[in-house]
Amino acid sequence: ALIVVGSIVDIAITEVNNAEENSRISITFFRLFRVMRLVKLLSRGEGIRTLLWTFIKSFQALPYVALLIVMLFFIYAVIGMQVFGKIALNDTTEINRNNNFQTFPQAVLLLFRCATGEAWQEIMLACLPDKKCDPDSEPANSTEADHSCGSSFAVFYFISFYMLCAFLIIDLFVAVI
Repeated sequence: ALIVVGSIVDIAITEVNNAEENSRISITFFRLFRVMRLVKLLSRGEGIRTLLWTFIKSFQALPYVALLIVMLFFIYAVIGMQVFGKIALNDTTEINRNNNFQTFPQAVLLLFRCATGEAWQEIMLACLPDKKCDPDSEPANSTEADHSCGSSFAVFYFISFYMLCAFLIIDLFVAVI
C-alpha cells in the first residue's frame, strides 16, 4: 500500500510542478516508488525472476563470444591484407576504393560486408588470379611486365570465412543469448 500511495503522490506532485513554473517541491524521492513497483512485480513472479536471472547470466558469456568474433575478423583481415592487398582498385569490380584489403580498417569493413552476406561471391571472384596489381605496390625495379595479383586461395579464404561467420559465430551468439 505504501508503494501505491507514494506513486500517487509522485504523479500528483509532477502534475502540480508542470502547472506551476516556479515550484520548489523536489520529487526525486517520490520517483523511487516507481522503481519499487518494478521490484515488487519481480519479487512476486517466479517465471519473470527466472527469465531475468537467465538473461543476466547470459551477458556474462557475451564478452567471450565478442572476443572470438574480433579475433576471427583480425586474423582474416591480416591474411587478406597480405594475400589480396596489392590488387589494383577498379570501380567496375568489387575491389574498389571503398572495398579493398589495402589497409586494416578497410579490410575489416570488407570482411564485415562479407559476413553479412552482401555480394561476398563477387568479392571472391574479384580476388582470383590474373588481376592487375596496384602500380603503387610494385617495386621500382620490377621487370615482369605481365605481373598479376590475386590468388586461387581466395576461394578457400572467402568460403571458410563465410562459413565460420554464418554458422559458428552466429550460432554461438544466439546460444549465449
